[in-house]
Amino acid sequence: MGIKLFLIRHGQTQWNLEGRYQGDQDTELTEIGVKQGELASRYLSNIDFANIYSSPLKRAVDTANILNKNRGKEVIIRKNLKEINFGKWEGLKFSQINERYHKDYQNWLEDPYNNPPTGGEDFNLFIKRTSEEIDNIVDENVDKSNIAIATHGGVIIALIVNWLRIPKSRWRSLTQRQGAINVAVIHDGFPYISSINYTGHLHDTYSEDDDKVIEIYSKIKN
Repeated sequence: MGIKLFLIRHGQTQWNLEGRYQGDQDTELTEIGVKQGELASRYLSNIDFANIYSSPLKRAVDTANILNKNRGKEVIIRKNLKEINFGKWEGLKFSQINERYHKDYQNWLEDPYNNPPTGGEDFNLFIKRTSEEIDNIVDENVDKSNIAIATHGGVIIALIVNWLRIPKSRWRSLTQRQGAINVAVIHDGFPYISSINYTGHLHDTYSEDDDKVIEIYSKIKN
């Protein structure tokens, strides 16, 4: 069937809570973020992971370690699973970025492929490095089945955009909640996507709080 990848976004951080761009800044999980990791681990407890990979940033590593708590694997760190570098926007809230770097921000929201964050990473290169890292992971696990990858919302979105060939005008249609689980099977280089942004393990009932970022983006976009 190919290799099944479980792409897990890290749990909540204080900057997530405050609505700040994190990028490659090293932020820590909140108590809620730790709980989200624990709930993801419990939901996936019946999965025998051959390997567990993580971004080098602490919020992802801590999420990976929670997943690994009762598995006894070695968490494999890969720098190319790191979040996109947002340059001068890192640490700022959505509204602050829109005020201080309005033109750059609006251009990036419209077309990140040709408009990188102010002083930040090129989106094309970001997609390239993350996709190549996933290819490396697949190649390393040819005879394996289930692989866990603790990483970031931007990384997961970049991979899905690339796999599904989503047009530039619709890249922002994808969102990733904190603690979300995404499942993709890679068979002979072809991606089969069976789950995107799943968070049913985090709440007993649907929570609208997780969709606040959509409201923010819809209001801030010109």
